[in-house]
Amino acid sequence: MTDEQPRRHWRALDGLRGVAILLVLLHHFTVLRPVTAVDAAVASVPLVGWVGVDLFFVLSGFLITGILIDARGGAHYFQSFYARRALRIFPLYYLVVFLSLIVLPRFAGWHDLLAGGGAPSHWPYWVYLTNFAIAARDAFTHGILDVTWSLAIEEQFYLLWPALIWLCPPRLIGPLCIGIVVASAAARNFALSLGADPIDLYVLSHYRADTLAAGALVAYALRAGWLAGRGRQALWVSAAALGGLIVVCWIDGDSGWAGPAMQRVGYSLLAVAGTGLVIAAIMLAPSGPWPRFLSSGWLVAFGKYSYAIYLFHLPVMRVVRAFVLGPQQFGEYGSIWGGQLLFYGLATAPAFALAWISWRVFEAPLLRLKSWFPYASGDRHASAPSVSAP
Repeated sequence: MTDEQPRRHWRALDGLRGVAILLVLLHHFTVLRPVTAVDAAVASVPLVGWVGVDLFFVLSGFLITGILIDARGGAHYFQSFYARRALRIFPLYYLVVFLSLIVLPRFAGWHDLLAGGGAPSHWPYWVYLTNFAIAARDAFTHGILDVTWSLAIEEQFYLLWPALIWLCPPRLIGPLCIGIVVASAAARNFALSLGADPIDLYVLSHYRADTLAAGALVAYALRAGWLAGRGRQALWVSAAALGGLIVVCWIDGDSGWAGPAMQRVGYSLLAVAGTGLVIAAIMLAPSGPWPRFLSSGWLVAFGKYSYAIYLFHLPVMRVVRAFVLGPQQFGEYGSIWGGQLLFYGLATAPAFALAWISWRVFEAPLLRLKSWFPYASGDRHASAPSVSAP
């Protein structure tokens, strides 16, 4: 490892998080009913927005591993990390779980609209095992909380990764990350050869660990001094990986997450693409086109409030669809795409507004308590980026 300190905060990474949440919104807010084959083909473009979750994973792997490497060896390594993560993640998450599982069922009509009529077991949501519950029942059933499958993967990552970084000799952190990337991709392909259900490969941690490990590898490589002058190359690698994803979608015949080619090859390409985008964001000159775009105020704002947007956007979408504008009305705006474009705005605006309120009223005041849990003096914690990871 070199003694050179990575910069404390990359504004471009906030913007990249904004890109990720906007992709997720495009995926879930594309609700039109295709009339022609052309409509279906055009709709496949925003529907690929599920890849935003993979970009979140790469970002989390990078940011969290950077924090852990910089704090490694400190007297309060575990205490500070877990306390600060809990303050960032638990309050809003458990508020949403409480409202969804305790309060909302008392209002049957609203419960059916927002969460759906099913009554899945509650306990996985309370203990961050949503992804395993979804895999066990082979279905997404709760209209509000099943989106937390990705948060469950990240929480499972938070539980295991600090100990691995603590125990692993520094020179072996890079090989460890590479090993996880390879093992996760191999596990997916082996599971597919045995006839595994596609939903298992989509939501279970051991099948999705390569994106987190790829981000972790970037954090290690940055501190090892391997990334200097690599920003432009990384951007070209990302472009090539995204081109490969287009081919994968063509082979599968759609842009969904469940296609066999997507799960065999596409998930790995997503890890490569996300890794390249992160490297380009932090290594290219801030005045360059890519970092400058990511540093746009509106994109940074979406990144800043992405955690709450992620938790709020599905119930907001259902309210807008039921009471303001539904797919059956889209044709009244010149074409179904005119109605769909209007729906994007009508659903995004209240989701963003609620997230903005949540940040100022609920999340930010609690985050001030992080000052009670500083990393031990002498740790290299100063380089930890200040963007937070949903």
